[in-house]
Amino acid sequence: MEKTENTEYRKAILEEMKDYFNVPSIEQVAVLLGFSEATASTWRSRGASNNAITKFELIRSNDSIKTDPTLLNIQRVALKASAGCGNHLESIDKFEVVETMTISRSLLKTQPNGTLRLIGVDGYSMVPMLYPDSLVLFDEHPEWRGDGLYILNWRNELMVKILQIDPYGKLHINSANKDYESWVIDPDDQSVFHIVGKVLRIII
Repeated sequence: MEKTENTEYRKAILEEMKDYFNVPSIEQVAVLLGFSEATASTWRSRGASNNAITKFELIRSNDSIKTDPTLLNIQRVALKASAGCGNHLESIDKFEVVETMTISRSLLKTQPNGTLRLIGVDGYSMVPMLYPDSLVLFDEHPEWRGDGLYILNWRNELMVKILQIDPYGKLHINSANKDYESWVIDPDDQSVFHIVGKVLRIII
């Protein structure tokens, strides 16, 4: 019985999809959601797949938020920015998204230059500024935007640190917790250091 009800639910969602996109066929729905027309053949008997339903709900949610200028839809990534020894990073371009969160635009004091993302914090080097499982909002854009809190790639480790330029042009990479190491480097040394983005807001 549960399986039958699940199938009926999935078929009902398919009808919602057709109405939402204003198209007459399941094949057109599949293409609009990024699937092949052949995929739609399995939906006729079983209803929409989990992936299709997830994509549809995200699209519908995004469209709803677009109508409210006070809200932002921001992706939270699976990786955590270490406030300790670092989290190994194969590619900064391969952030895995675990959820999409809605926040108020009023949380932003500056206009972002890149993609806004939410990321969790791991470790104790930024205590009391940040704690394990703190969540920060950052602007994913690899440029210097003045002293502040940044997400950075240090020797292929993802970290969150305070960055400051001293009067002599040296870059200080600081931990808030004095029991942890800080560094002073040449800001032009791209062999060990890359800015991933500047933290705009500490959420929790």
